[in-house]
Amino acid sequence: MKRSEGEKSKRLSVRLTPEEWDFIRRQAEESGMVLSDFVRSRMLVPVRNKKKEYREVATQIARLGNNVNQIARWANSHKSTADGQLVIMLARLNMLLAAVIDELRKIRARIKGE
Repeated sequence: MKRSEGEKSKRLSVRLTPEEWDFIRRQAEESGMVLSDFVRSRMLVPVRNKKKEYREVATQIARLGNNVNQIARWANSHKSTADGQLVIMLARLNMLLAAVIDELRKIRARIKGE
């Protein structure tokens, strides 16, 4: 939603507990904003599609599980020659795991509003 620089003629009324009111007021003060500007700035942020983000992470985790199964199956079948190939597969698995961890950190940061 685009912020309007024009006349602000609409009003939003919300009931809060005293604790919620104090928390919001302190957050506005700490950010150096008046309360109405602070609330407006927080409310006019587009909603994220969390389901899509979670699906992407789930897909990465499923791929990781698939690779673990492939490595286990291959290592059991080729016990005598497994050393070199196993190192390559574990390196690939490690890269996928790093990507999943990175994506989880990004999602956590977005959820926390960092």
